Amino acid sequence: MHLAPEPLVAKVGASHFRDASLEALDRELAVARYLTSKAAPVVRPAARVPAGPHRARGLTITLWHYYEPDPVTEGGRVLGSLLARVHNALLDYPGPLPTFTVELEDIGRFLEDRGRLRRLPDEDQAFLDSVHRDLDSDLPATFPGERPLHGSPHSGNWLRGSAGPLLLDFETACRGPVELDLSALGEDGLDAFPHVDRDLLALLRRMQSLCVTVKCWLDPDRAPEVREAAIVHVRLLRGEPVD
Repeated sequence: MHLAPEPLVAKVGASHFRDASLEALDRELAVARYLTSKAAPVVRPAARVPAGPHRARGLTITLWHYYEPDPVTEGGRVLGSLLARVHNALLDYPGPLPTFTVELEDIGRFLEDRGRLRRLPDEDQAFLDSVHRDLDSDLPATFPGERPLHGSPHSGNWLRGSAGPLLLDFETACRGPVELDLSALGEDGLDAFPHVDRDLLALLRRMQSLCVTVKCWLDPDRAPEVREAAIVHVRLLRGEPVD
């Protein structure tokens, strides 16, 4: 929410999966402040007023700098190179970060609570349960080179503004293999990352689709694009065409 005429944006944490262990708005602010201090291409927290987190009426609110929008859309290669800059700036992040597998645990809890996924068809529920079991079994026990990551740098988490593309939404910041973040990019975004484990990348792309699917089905009617994403990612997991 743009707090015009002030150059501030209020981010209101009203998510239906805010109880997820991986999600944390205070952690997001800490990571964003650190990256801002390193001149990384990220949306910076408010500086003229306390950025938060502020809590009121059951909501959590954080404050961020407002950027004038820019309609120019950059290609995946540009976003990949900017993500590499964010990764380099994050390498020495001193704060605690959860391991990325916490998100898979979150998804497992949601799948067990049929009441929260009551809009999900039974056939899809059984299928997603099987995908979750397979991922839980197939993911390696350890990940050499594990490092701090954004957690979900998909195209919707880039702000196109007058300062160029800036990464935002660091509430899923975690530690894990670089392939986790790369799973959110298209093939053209991988050019900045010469050493990619393709098998692990494919596995983590499947994990990301599972996470998106389950989170969207928690309340698919809150916005048209949410229901669309819920349907698209089930099809991706099934290997079906999405057009």
